[in-house]
Amino acid sequence: MNPHKIRLGFAAIIALAGTTALAQSSATLFGTIDIGIAHVKSATSSVTGLSNSGANVSRFGFRGIEDLGGGLGAGYWLEAGVWPDQGTGPFGAPVSFNRRSTVNLFGKWGEVRLGRDDSATFLNALLFDPFLTNGIGGTNAFMMNGAPTQISNAVSYFAPPDLHGFYAQLQHAFGEQVNSSPTAAGEFLGARFGYRAGGLHLAGAVGKLQGVTQAGDVEMRNAGASYDFGSVQPMALWATETRNGIQVRALQLGVKVPVGVGEIRASVARYDTSKSDADWRKFAVGYGHNLSKRTQLYATVAGIDNSAQSKKVVGSFGLPALGNSPGGRSNGYEAGVRHFF
Repeated sequence: MNPHKIRLGFAAIIALAGTTALAQSSATLFGTIDIGIAHVKSATSSVTGLSNSGANVSRFGFRGIEDLGGGLGAGYWLEAGVWPDQGTGPFGAPVSFNRRSTVNLFGKWGEVRLGRDDSATFLNALLFDPFLTNGIGGTNAFMMNGAPTQISNAVSYFAPPDLHGFYAQLQHAFGEQVNSSPTAAGEFLGARFGYRAGGLHLAGAVGKLQGVTQAGDVEMRNAGASYDFGSVQPMALWATETRNGIQVRALQLGVKVPVGVGEIRASVARYDTSKSDADWRKFAVGYGHNLSKRTQLYATVAGIDNSAQSKKVVGSFGLPALGNSPGGRSNGYEAGVRHFF
């Protein structure tokens, strides 16, 4: 046999194998850069400057999947939060994959995910806030009394997506304490269940974080509902967080209204603290104008009205946190540009 033809045959096989491998896997670089100008003030102080993540969280990451055959797949996701107005990680820290760092296996039976990820209770609150918890307009219902947003050392199971609109997530994060029991400090247990079909979306979540600090355990519950009519999408979010016998409850009503190439977002919320007069109310109104599928101009105004023992303030990522006097009011505005890549 002609050696030249043999070499050509081997080359063709190698090329075909390489093409097949590439077709069965993918890798993606993705991210968001969001920078704005913000002004926030309280009864005692104020600050103006560049902010970030007013419409969507600024971040970058890498994700990929591989088809393992037989309906089985594997993947990874590495996502780092950034503060582009300062060129650092959140709060001036070094950039790290603080938002998500997971590996997963998935198939017809669902998905198992290992690593640092959004907590089940935070993810549920995010879905029913018209501001997606971002910027000065974002809800406080996911972090009222010590609940986690992202959680490390987590094992999550997601039910398969073809359950006629129903979905579910179970999550356990290890505290990784030496000689610990399953309920040692740092353990997190959470679950999320929902139904989404047509314009209707209903979901609820529960969670418990064992006492990572002397402040004690945190128990979380939240539930949300929304319906997209096309011309308007109203939504409601209810949440509670309890720690050391103190419970904070939230009820937020929100709405999203498409307007041409843009969208109006608005919410009003009440937060009640048990055993004290440390309650507060928050309102927010914003508009996002899409210049393209990836670039948006946005503007938001928000205000907080505190009761006698509450000192909550409107905050913006990238600006210093303000103090407030008990019962003092707080408000602010934010305008910026967000770009996906």
